[in-house]
Amino acid sequence: MPPEKTGREKLAREVRRLGRQMAGLVLPSWGHVARLAHDRQRSKTVSVTDGRQGLQDELAVLLIYQPKGLLDSTLWQIRWMAARGVSTIVVTNAPLSATDRDRLAEIAHLVIERPNVGYDFGGYREGILQVLDRGIRPRALYLMNDSTWFPLSEDSDVLDRSRAAPEDLWGLFVDFDMHIRHKGDLSAQHLQSYFYRFSERLMQDPEFEQYWRKMSLVSEKRVVIKLRELGLTRHFSKLGYSVGGLHSWREVAEFLLSLNDEKMMRDILNHQAQVSRKDARLLDPLLQDPNLTALQIRDQLREDIDTTRLLAFAIGLHPAVMKSLGFPFLKKLRIPMLVAKRSKLVELGLHAAYPEAIRREIEMWDVAERDSRPSP
Repeated sequence: MPPEKTGREKLAREVRRLGRQMAGLVLPSWGHVARLAHDRQRSKTVSVTDGRQGLQDELAVLLIYQPKGLLDSTLWQIRWMAARGVSTIVVTNAPLSATDRDRLAEIAHLVIERPNVGYDFGGYREGILQVLDRGIRPRALYLMNDSTWFPLSEDSDVLDRSRAAPEDLWGLFVDFDMHIRHKGDLSAQHLQSYFYRFSERLMQDPEFEQYWRKMSLVSEKRVVIKLRELGLTRHFSKLGYSVGGLHSWREVAEFLLSLNDEKMMRDILNHQAQVSRKDARLLDPLLQDPNLTALQIRDQLREDIDTTRLLAFAIGLHPAVMKSLGFPFLKKLRIPMLVAKRSKLVELGLHAAYPEAIRREIEMWDVAERDSRPSP
């Protein structure tokens, strides 16, 4: 668990918070200026390389940011998609070496290099504009980024389930906005932005093209989350398009509330108390009571779990939850809770059946990061 923040660190956090609030007021409008400036220079700053992969009925835009070189898991993912009828346009927000460009061109339909303007959604936009400008109209369009390892098995049926889903906008995980989830406002639900699938019907709507062409380009992460990750689901839902996902925060809460495995519940609660200071305040006194089983502790906290005041970060929980529910993805973000989850995953050997490229990267992901930090 991260150490308690000092007074100076807390003050710095408040200063950053105020700065973000100011950015949230200014950047949405300024982002339209940034978009106009970017589009004027687009022919000079965006490089497109034709790949050797032909077009199939379905198309994916895969956004990557790998300035230290291509990951083997990215190459595996593109090949996996191709074998299942999905062509890939790779968009990178970092320059590629000649070798990596050639490696991608061998297996992708297009390889697009662009400046890192607008983060992931700026990259998504570029891929979609290339699709629209070429007159390509796929049966389904996927948007993915490299913030997850996906999928986690060679025989994953996630694409079959996507094709069978009736919704116009579909993703891997439906989440609740952390800041307003306690209000119970279901309009706060949104698809997490590392995976979207748009239906052919939605893409034929002129509003789809309008959304991407006029999208502001903002390069501040929290503002991008508010405007794009939260806003995209809301935008197309208000237009009357249906939204669905493979997994959801609600599914996780119901799994925890119905779990009858004492050992697994004890493991989940102990792990959470170790990685979340907020949750530990509730959990530690109960876990230290020798007269309470883990299932009894869970039952005492049912309302907190049901409303996600406790165990809120669904994709960061003990990996037994992810394993039990069959999540086909694992987040790469290096924050303490996810680092702890990956460490536990490896400790328990739950990654043993993953594709080799993914398994090797998971084992070294946080080790490589720790070893690259300068000594104090």
